[in-house]
Amino acid sequence: MKKVNLIIATTLVLLVGFSSCKDDEVTPSEVVRKNDIPEFYLEANEGDWGINQPNILKISSNASRILKPTDLDFNPTRKGELWITNEGTDNTGGTTVRIPDITAEDYEYDYRKDGNSWHFMAFPTALAFSENGDWATSSGILDANRQGGSFTGPALWSGDLDIYAKPSGGNGSHLDMLHGSPYSMGIASENDNAYWVFEGYNKHICRYDFGGDHGPGNADHDDGVIQRFTNISVKKNGTVPSHMVMNDDRTILYAIDGGNKRVLEIDVNSANRLRSLGLINEQLADHSEWNADFEVLASDENFNYCGMAINGNRLFVGDFDNGNVRCIDLNTKEELGRIETGVEGMTGLAVYDNQLYFVSYATNSLYKIEAK
Repeated sequence: MKKVNLIIATTLVLLVGFSSCKDDEVTPSEVVRKNDIPEFYLEANEGDWGINQPNILKISSNASRILKPTDLDFNPTRKGELWITNEGTDNTGGTTVRIPDITAEDYEYDYRKDGNSWHFMAFPTALAFSENGDWATSSGILDANRQGGSFTGPALWSGDLDIYAKPSGGNGSHLDMLHGSPYSMGIASENDNAYWVFEGYNKHICRYDFGGDHGPGNADHDDGVIQRFTNISVKKNGTVPSHMVMNDDRTILYAIDGGNKRVLEIDVNSANRLRSLGLINEQLADHSEWNADFEVLASDENFNYCGMAINGNRLFVGDFDNGNVRCIDLNTKEELGRIETGVEGMTGLAVYDNQLYFVSYATNSLYKIEAK
């Protein structure tokens, strides 16, 4: 698999402060503002926009072992617990870095590699937590067995720190994996064991339900369900992730369609089953073709969409090339504002306590957008 090809643009990044041994403060190069956005800037008097531009804080260090990060997400069952996926290599598979509490004065970093991440976390492009504290990853590879087939798909992992990446047999510690979506470039949680996946191989959106997980390191997948939404045609953007999120009541799926330079809004309540499909790679409880209503929420040929986060009625999307972040009002479908972080290689975006966090594939770092 080819590594992400970074398009390095000439960007002026001005260092304006140093708050501690862990924080480098960077001033955004430009701000376009229409309304107050808590994640960008707090309410200000007219004319005070410059004062209230957000700071971009680099909050990781070489000791964090963040390397080629592709996504990040917060564990909803533990306060401030942030997880990051590292891409890894073809020989090793991906890894994770966990920060136990992003609100702590001093950051701790828990680096872990599953015993069989070579298969179950092959080139992870995204991760998504469910409300029960378990999580899943998508794999940006054609064949996780490296045998010329298409045996790849999302994997389910435990949020229990005594299970994940702990010895549990030859299949590592994964809780489940289904193998129907090569080049999976994004993933979003619907409920405990059900996830939506951006599939770059067959070029459509899929819904996966793992059913009951088979336990750490086991291999029973026959209760799995794969639903293919073939009317939603998407295109992967090389090896750049196409991230996805769902709204709070899990009725709308927002998906970056990276290869087509757009963001989709999918009404999952409109899902309609069309027909059964033949099995691929493994026994399943159901494999079927579906359709659903969708529309294009945003489109821009000059914006390299990567990174997505949602907070109430505000959707944030990032630009992989230059670190721009745009905020869209999901009620009006209008852009509320944007900032330029000056950080190239932006991949994942996440929100915690009205603060935006992102990782950069180019700088191997975690950042916080600190609203003033």
